Amino acid sequence: MIPSHWFRRIILVVFIMEVGGGILWVTSRLSTNPAVTPMVQALGSLIFLFGFYASAPLSARFLAPRPSRDSAQQERLARIVATIPDSRPVFLYDHTDKEANTVGLLPGHSRIYVTTGLLASMSDEGMRGVIAHENAHVRERHIFATFTYACCFAVGSHLLDNNNVFFAAFLVFLGMRRYCEYRADAGGAAVVGRDTMLTTLRELAALYPSKAWMRWLSFASAYPTLVMRMRAVETGRKALL
Repeated sequence: MIPSHWFRRIILVVFIMEVGGGILWVTSRLSTNPAVTPMVQALGSLIFLFGFYASAPLSARFLAPRPSRDSAQQERLARIVATIPDSRPVFLYDHTDKEANTVGLLPGHSRIYVTTGLLASMSDEGMRGVIAHENAHVRERHIFATFTYACCFAVGSHLLDNNNVFFAAFLVFLGMRRYCEYRADAGGAAVVGRDTMLTTLRELAALYPSKAWMRWLSFASAYPTLVMRMRAVETGRKALL
């Protein structure tokens, strides 16, 4: 979720829970026949997932409603973005967390959000890699791919009703998310260069240091460690562990 004021985050989470609860209530009313209950619940899950992913740009505008008023930072970011071919719009907003996020189910509706905390903590070269990485997510439609798999996962979970299949499909989902991060690094490196992408990952690793043992828990995370990502860019090979 995009970093924001805690109150706005709570409001958004509560709203999402209320919508999900409303869909669950409707599906329970419609599925009076036990034979069609899994199908109706699967349809409800698809409606919820589509609304969740498609409304991400609106959620982002709610979480970060105003751009940063720091003209120097805005000008610096504009210069950096201008060096990235066909970049999606980049929105700079005030927040101390050091993060960059991409929203939008389809490339034409995508937008990149960058916090002032991240921009102030990185060099121009490092930020070029960040923007190129986020644009690679858009260019390769990673959000749409995640949405598609989430829909298949939801339908399969309801129709098969098998805990083993659910667990295996969830691990595949985590693996797919990690693969998207590797692909975004590779796509970013193709645009700004391998050395620039490595600079980006090294600066991020300095901001978010990780322990060596964390790589062994990466199978349970949706993101590979920064050390794993650096090795992948250096060698061209994805490290699952």
